[in-house]
Amino acid sequence: MELRQSVAMSLSEWLGFVVLWTVVGLPIGPNAIACMTATVANGWARALWVAVGITLASVVHSLIAAFGFGALLLAYAELFHLLKWLGVAYLVWLAIGLWRRPAMNVALDRPPAGRWRLTRQGFLVSISNPKAVLMYLAVFTQAIDPAAPLWPQLAVLMPTASTIVALIYGGYVLLGAPIRRLLTSAHRQRLFNRSAAGFYLFSATAVAVSDPKRMTV
Repeated sequence: MELRQSVAMSLSEWLGFVVLWTVVGLPIGPNAIACMTATVANGWARALWVAVGITLASVVHSLIAAFGFGALLLAYAELFHLLKWLGVAYLVWLAIGLWRRPAMNVALDRPPAGRWRLTRQGFLVSISNPKAVLMYLAVFTQAIDPAAPLWPQLAVLMPTASTIVALIYGGYVLLGAPIRRLLTSAHRQRLFNRSAAGFYLFSATAVAVSDPKRMTV
C-alpha cells in the first residue's frame, strides 16, 4: 500500500491512458480541419502555431476538468447551453469565412498569417466546444484511482494529455502539406474550402443537438 501511494500510477495504467487518449483524439474534427486548412493557406511550418493554440486549449480543458468545472457544466444545463451556442456560433462563423474565401495561387509567395493569429485561431476552435471539457472529465475519471492522492496523478496525466494533443494535431498540420500541393487550381481550392466549411457546419449542428447527459467516450 505504501509503495502504491509513493507512485502516481503504474506503467500499465499510464499506457492505458495513453492508448485511450490517443484513440479519443485521432478522429477528424474541427481541430483537425483547422490544422489542415491553416497549412493549405500558410504552409506547414507556420500552421504549427494552430497546433500550439489547440495544445494550450487542452491545458485549459485539463485544468477545468481537474477543478470539477466539467461536473458543474453537467449540473447546470443553462451554463452548458450558453457555452454550447457560443461554440456553435463560432463554428458557423468559421464556415462562412471558409466558404467566402477567395481562391489564391498557393505557389505564389505571399505573407502567411501571423503566429499570434494562428495560435489564437487554434485555441478558440478548441476552447469553444464545451463538450471537450466533458470528454476530459470522462477520460480523466476513468484513469484516476480515487484511493490514491489526486494531484500526483494529475501531474502525470495532464502533461501526457497535452503532449499527445500536440503530436496528433502537429500530424494533422503535416497532413495538410500534400493537400496544399494538390490545390493548384482555383476550382480545387474552392472545393477544398467549401468542403471544410461544410464540415464546420456539420460539427456546429452536432454540437447544437448534443445532450451532455448522453455523452459517451
